[in-house]
Amino acid sequence: MKSLVGLVPLTTVLGAFTTPVVYLATKSRRATFAYATLFSLSALVLSLAVAVEVYAGKEVVVYNAGGWPGPVGIVYVVDGVNALLALVTAFLSFLIFVYSYEYIRDSGYPWYLVMLLGAETGLLGVIYTGDVFNLFVMIEVTAISSYGLVMYYRWRATSIVSGLKYAFIGALGTTGFLLALAIVYAVFGSLNLVDIGLKAMGYPGSTVTGGPLEDAALAVGLVLALSLWAFTIKSGVFPNHFWLPDAHPAAPTPVSALLSGLVVNAGAVSLYKVLYLGFSASQLPGVRVVVESVSLIALVTGLASSFLGGLLMVVQADVKRLIAYSTVMNMGFVFMSIATLSPIGVLGFVYYTVVHSLAKATLFLSVGPVIRAAASRRLDRIAGLGRSILPSGAALAVSTLTLAGVPPLPGFLGKLLIYQALFQYNVAAAVLFVVSSAVGLVSYMRLFYVLLVSPPTQTPAPVHAPLMKSVLVVLSALLVAAGLVFTFSRPAFDYVFYEPVKAVGDVASYLKSLSTSLYGLPG
Repeated sequence: MKSLVGLVPLTTVLGAFTTPVVYLATKSRRATFAYATLFSLSALVLSLAVAVEVYAGKEVVVYNAGGWPGPVGIVYVVDGVNALLALVTAFLSFLIFVYSYEYIRDSGYPWYLVMLLGAETGLLGVIYTGDVFNLFVMIEVTAISSYGLVMYYRWRATSIVSGLKYAFIGALGTTGFLLALAIVYAVFGSLNLVDIGLKAMGYPGSTVTGGPLEDAALAVGLVLALSLWAFTIKSGVFPNHFWLPDAHPAAPTPVSALLSGLVVNAGAVSLYKVLYLGFSASQLPGVRVVVESVSLIALVTGLASSFLGGLLMVVQADVKRLIAYSTVMNMGFVFMSIATLSPIGVLGFVYYTVVHSLAKATLFLSVGPVIRAAASRRLDRIAGLGRSILPSGAALAVSTLTLAGVPPLPGFLGKLLIYQALFQYNVAAAVLFVVSSAVGLVSYMRLFYVLLVSPPTQTPAPVHAPLMKSVLVVLSALLVAAGLVFTFSRPAFDYVFYEPVKAVGDVASYLKSLSTSLYGLPG
């Protein structure tokens, strides 16, 4: 089973490198799409097998790349949280491949498929890795692929400008994170997340990488500040959100679903790993003060992002920009939940990340046929068309109401969990979260009314896309089922979400168990 963990990202890498060969050999669009999609399907099957093993065994699976154990080698650490997030990532990526077959019709499709596989590889690596330098590498793999996807319509000036803006600010963020890693290595003598976490707690860690850490508050502060700055860029969180609303109108609709459904998760998952797993259990006085200060900054940026995104949703005339600002708002919620540094906060982060990924991908994919039928993204041109284009209208309704937090759809429980985490952390933060959610509710109801209730302004062109429609049916049904099951069945919720989070909730015990049973380090 450990070898399967290593095969998950390796599968998509292999697909990315060999897809151009298949295209050059066959010159067949169907064969090239089928070949690339097969690798995405393989990654889904492998990630499902890994998740089943982790959930059934209730233990952490560690894969040592090249046979080199941590902290010397690169390791993939797969617990319940990582297994679930990777499974959702592989599942949505596969559906985006299926949807893209009928959406991407021009001659650039081979390179589109290569970049899509590259983005999936990076995202799976970000989730699985237990090494912070490998985390940097996988963030870069995701980012570079995403830059190319945003600029896919290379004959459009807006696509090039938006992609270059995204690439420039993204490069600044990853450069900052690389500087943070240089400080980490200088201070801790290690890039292994478990080793770093043990030393931050005052334990000796690995004898290979040096003794216990002294109270290096300044160094840890620089590391966390640079990392937080990079992660806000990757997740489109204030004040580094500005690339996201420009990227969505410029990119193809399936790419928008990828960006807002999955790519933005890279920053949130990285924040969870570095801030929560790496440093939240530290009892060194100076480091503890730094961690609490940075977590407060993360909460404030998340809160500002939620208000800014919600308010700017209201004034948008372009449907894709409106949904993009919804992502700015929702990623703010996720950052706020992580910033509480509590088990209930992690539970809110995991649950809401899964729900937001599914709902946001559904929302973007559901407006794709509407935009194609009206040949416009303007709300006044596509008004009322959701009723006449099925199943886009139904998918749009389900995803919009999920993101608005309407029960019994799964978004309601996600917001309730985040509220509970914030209420335990700070009552004022919880109240402001409710207010920002209410602002978002107004914006979502505006979108719902314009596309599904208001009278149509034109007769839409027919859209014959059975695969696109099938994807929307699957996602809509999954959202409804998830809402009913996880809201009303406590055993199902506990098995899928609560138990995996409980295993990592006590960070000190989690890291020490990894060090003794899997890494061979003294705990």
